[in-house]
Amino acid sequence: MPRSGKGRPWDALPLLALLLALWLIPLSAAPFSFAAETRPAADEVPYAWTGVDRVVAVADLHGDYDRFVFILSHPAVALVDADLNWTGGRAHLVQLGDILDRGPQARRIFDLIRRLEGQAAAAGGMVHVLLGNHEEMNITGIALDYPGYVTVEQFLSFLPADFRLAREEEFLKTLPPEERKRLQAAGAEAAFEDALYGFWQRTLARRNPEARQAYMDGFDRELGGWLLGLNTVIKIDDVVYSHAGISEAYSRWPLREINTVMRGELAFFKGLMRDPHRTAKPFKPRIVYEPDSPLWFRGLATMGDSAQAEVDRILANLGAKAMVVGHSFFYNRLKSGSSPVVERTAVARFQDKIWIMDTGISGSYGGIPSALIREDGTFTLWGETEEVAARSGVKPAAPKPMSAEDTEAFLRTAAVTGRSAGPGGRTDAWRLTLEDRGRVHQALFKYVDRRRPDPLPDSYRYDLAAYALDRYLDLGLVPPIVERTVAENAGALQIFVLDALSEEERRARRLAPEDPAYHARAIADLRVFQTLTYDDCRNDKDTLIGGTDGRVYRVDFSEAFAPRKSSPPRCPVRRCSRALYRRLLDWDDAEVARRLAPYLDKAEIEALNARRRLVLQVLATQIRVNGEANVLY
Repeated sequence: MPRSGKGRPWDALPLLALLLALWLIPLSAAPFSFAAETRPAADEVPYAWTGVDRVVAVADLHGDYDRFVFILSHPAVALVDADLNWTGGRAHLVQLGDILDRGPQARRIFDLIRRLEGQAAAAGGMVHVLLGNHEEMNITGIALDYPGYVTVEQFLSFLPADFRLAREEEFLKTLPPEERKRLQAAGAEAAFEDALYGFWQRTLARRNPEARQAYMDGFDRELGGWLLGLNTVIKIDDVVYSHAGISEAYSRWPLREINTVMRGELAFFKGLMRDPHRTAKPFKPRIVYEPDSPLWFRGLATMGDSAQAEVDRILANLGAKAMVVGHSFFYNRLKSGSSPVVERTAVARFQDKIWIMDTGISGSYGGIPSALIREDGTFTLWGETEEVAARSGVKPAAPKPMSAEDTEAFLRTAAVTGRSAGPGGRTDAWRLTLEDRGRVHQALFKYVDRRRPDPLPDSYRYDLAAYALDRYLDLGLVPPIVERTVAENAGALQIFVLDALSEEERRARRLAPEDPAYHARAIADLRVFQTLTYDDCRNDKDTLIGGTDGRVYRVDFSEAFAPRKSSPPRCPVRRCSRALYRRLLDWDDAEVARRLAPYLDKAEIEALNARRRLVLQVLATQIRVNGEANVLY
């Protein structure tokens, strides 16, 4: 299952190590200067415009070319014709960054944008592409360190052809003669789908240094110089546009300085990643990878309404009336029983002065195509859930929900008709589109199988064990998951929770559950279940609230079931349902062992049984102290 929202927060440890290494670089005889690489170009790049009648802002695309084309060509946006030629006249298109990663077609997006740049300029308009954190991570090469960021398709699109063909030839020679003959007879395209896709995926997962260097060289050759000429922040009339937004600290910087320093530091990091032995004077970044910088700041999405005065100060420092940003997944997904659309009340914050336009456009996130249009000084919000719905003006009816049994059958037999990178995290995964007799659903396929005693256990089998235990207890907290082989990889296939909002995000945004009483009871039962499975109760990113039904779900147990007979940290058990309490009392150790034996070893099962006894002891104490009616609902 995907983690809710736009991916995980930045893991600071590798970055801190990198920055420390930079700080410790010894002095060279010739002091380092940005001037030779970036300063002349930086001074020539404009960053502010006035007198613009129409601006269209589109946020994070993450490799979804088709949805980007759909937005640009939609009659409400009307920037390109059927042949993808510019028809926007003097309008300005602002792409807010994060074109790269997650999806498969970033290269096609860049090719289209660079062609539209010239066409728009000839018509008196402009196309602005801003740097996002994923552009930053690819310029420096760090994106390759995070599973699921750079997709196989993106990797190959920038990989030099000679390197790719040589490696594929070497791989095919390792195959048995009969398999090699079959692939050659099938043709290059079929061979890629069957065997080479897996080969390159394994190459990415293993972080092969030669392949990494080849990708970085190809990416730099194709896009490096162009990307380093982009702005981080621009201003059109009285509106500021930035990928993540401008914090109060950076709002005191002149916009020219933000853009110039970012270009210089990215050029330095790019050189360092390609030549780690490069000598330079000690260098402490001022903006690259800083958590409140314009590429990483999330405060405009997470701050409460009480921060209005701070927002007003930021805008006053910038000389602006409003700011438009992406980066933070921000739209209302708690509405049940209707097709979600982008609502003004969800993305416009602080008296319509801040517009957060990352609506998960890419299909890799399952969000909503959207755009923000400013015309004659007025903001208009456009967005739909499904392309077909937007074209027809008719919202699709919600599909009839399937039972757990029907969902399992669907997962086992449905045809795989689409594949992209999963939501990231340490466990590599694929996001699959499944179709069967008119039904289309998204699912997540995990195939990593690193079990204990490995010091870093991470296995799809623990997800299967959690579902088996959930079914035994009849809780319905774990979305259906089955064991299945996909593209010759054994793994676990789990249905997506539609339009999910994480519990972490819900609390950060101070959103009330649709049914507070149900929500509280579900979380209480979940804490019991997490204690049983030894799941990480400190991580609420994997506790999801279904947007179509408002139910609570828990996903990603790939590191659970530690052979410990104690409770996991910060996992209080205070209440639970009477039904769950009865099932714990009726627990059959032998039956549990039979159901979970395919996924857990003897020590893991024994620890699970011990934690069950511990939970009953805790609940018995609570009942004795607080009364049964206050503990069991």
